[in-house]
Amino acid sequence: MSKDKTDRIFIRVSPTEKKKIEEKAKQVNQTVSGYLLSLSESRRIIDATKMASLIVEIRKIGVNINQIASVANTQKYVNKEMQTKINKHQEKILDLLQKILEEVYDTEEHSFKKMERTLESLEKKIDKQTKKIERLERNSSS
Repeated sequence: MSKDKTDRIFIRVSPTEKKKIEEKAKQVNQTVSGYLLSLSESRRIIDATKMASLIVEIRKIGVNINQIASVANTQKYVNKEMQTKINKHQEKILDLLQKILEEVYDTEEHSFKKMERTLESLEKKIDKQTKKIERLERNSSS
């Protein structure tokens, strides 16, 4: 606790309201005090549970793309069906990345620049894989 924080505020709430506040604070991994202060200062509150599920979804898609790339590298060939799957996975990843950015990035507080750089890095890796697969496809059709 900060040395500056010596004052207390007492509020009355019903048991149901108290439970809701405690649950919401827990959901976003904050103390009740921190949660209420964030609300009072109009800070953006991020629900960490949404982030975890989005990241898991991106990992699953990454595994699928790696499996397709592995087949392409082994066979030195990429058919249209594989290319379509890759494109769909890429679109899904970009959608998920956008959701993550919308969830964590606050234009008033530029505190998530590192997250933004990481997402840009992931996009570059996806583009690199796409180019590699396209090269394999061109080589196999020659």
